[in-house]
Amino acid sequence: MNVIILETVLFIALVAVVGTIFVTALGITPVGRRLRQSANRKRIDKQAELTCPIHGLQQEDDLVRLPSGEPFCPHCYKETVHGHIT
Repeated sequence: MNVIILETVLFIALVAVVGTIFVTALGITPVGRRLRQSANRKRIDKQAELTCPIHGLQQEDDLVRLPSGEPFCPHCYKETVHGHIT
């Protein structure tokens, strides 16, 4: 019984080591670089969407969505709709 348990633990350890080596090797290849760059680009694009040129960075929950789907700063929306400048 102990041999079976030991064999199972060693097999799981082998799978973990092979997976770690694969992920590490993927990180230094051109495919890994492309994956990191695309994730970085998405993060930068999302932050750019949340930044109003007048009022700066806004929280995603505070943004107003226009019918076209474009995010709009809540302060700019108030100024546009109600005519109040804050």
